Amino acid sequence: MANPLGINEGVSVPAAWIKNRVIDTAGEKAELLADVQAAQKLGATMVRANSPVFPFLDMQSMVKSNWDWGRADAWVQAVQTTPIEALVVLGPWPGNRTAAHTDHYVPDNMDDYADYIRRVVERYDGDGEDDMPGLVRPIRYWEVDNEPDLHNSVMPRGISLIDDPSQFETPAQYAGVLVASAAAIRSADPNAVVLSGGMYRPRTDTGRKYLKAVLNEPGVMDAFDILSLHCYFDNNSLDPIEQTMAVAHELAPTKPVWITETGVPSSGKRSWIDVEWQATMVAAIVGGFLANGAERIFWHTLSDPPARAKSSPFSTHSLMQTTAAQTGPRKAHPGNQKVAKPAGEMYERLALLLANRVPAETKEVPAIGGRLLWTGSGWLAFWGTPNVPSNAASVENLRTGDITKPQKSVVSPAWISLEPPRNP
Repeated sequence: MANPLGINEGVSVPAAWIKNRVIDTAGEKAELLADVQAAQKLGATMVRANSPVFPFLDMQSMVKSNWDWGRADAWVQAVQTTPIEALVVLGPWPGNRTAAHTDHYVPDNMDDYADYIRRVVERYDGDGEDDMPGLVRPIRYWEVDNEPDLHNSVMPRGISLIDDPSQFETPAQYAGVLVASAAAIRSADPNAVVLSGGMYRPRTDTGRKYLKAVLNEPGVMDAFDILSLHCYFDNNSLDPIEQTMAVAHELAPTKPVWITETGVPSSGKRSWIDVEWQATMVAAIVGGFLANGAERIFWHTLSDPPARAKSSPFSTHSLMQTTAAQTGPRKAHPGNQKVAKPAGEMYERLALLLANRVPAETKEVPAIGGRLLWTGSGWLAFWGTPNVPSNAASVENLRTGDITKPQKSVVSPAWISLEPPRNP
């Protein structure tokens, strides 16, 4: 795990292109392959499949489809054309707007729910029993649900089946599903790695209280292997990163931490937000989380949709921009082009440099004027204007790719190497 970079929903087919979930098999497969190839080019080592979007592996979607494996298998097959690993979210309901699908979170029949979990894991565990035809390698990483603290505190957009979100997906209810899910996952694959559901805003009082209550429920700390947290923001500061990791270290000090969703926009109302600021923040966020002990960081997401009048708050967070090559009915358009934004170029440079990282040696080192992360193979200047270590031999400007001899200090983001300049 030298290179810790992943992409959330990095391989997917936009929901807007799927009308009534009628399968355009050729178009969807082409889109999935285009995504995974783009993610590989950027240097991602893992992609995360969320439950309300492609490949639709939540229990409700699987039951409604009468256990049609077509889309899930297509997703796995696409990912496995590359060395990229998969992290898949499982759960009873589509995991972003759960309360728009049901008025009660816990499934009516938990035996049926456990059977669903086992069937999915068994299909992709690579043990030769009931495996997906043509499975190249097993899926080992499974995450139980997505953003349960959000469902418990905010009414879902659109039609809602609940009156009071604080009584929906309570900490005790989510904890029970987490414990049951983990047991079912491990019964199908003893080698599986289980992640807790990514908490949407753990750094807030509401999110922290929810996470604390979940972790205090019986059996929870033994149920999962990795703590999954999210961190979105648009302020020109690393405070959200520090606050997020402080909560992790306080409440689950023995658990590895994966940031399974994070990002900043490339456009917005704040004066500093633009594509260049977003690119700078890619390095700042990666450096900040690694400095605070996170093991993996998943950027949200691969590509912005084609520009349109109305868009979601997350529509410019991505590493690439999609340019519409076709017009007409909404469907998968294999002719669409994905072009790296400055953020994508930054991500790609970081992926190459972090490929030689030594995880056990990765730590922040004291620096005047800014922040430096020692990786075992070089230093990442990820914030401010830090002094350059005296034994440095070259400095790479991560915004331009230019490599020069070191000066007294360097403007972040930059890579400081023990190797002499390759192009003096």
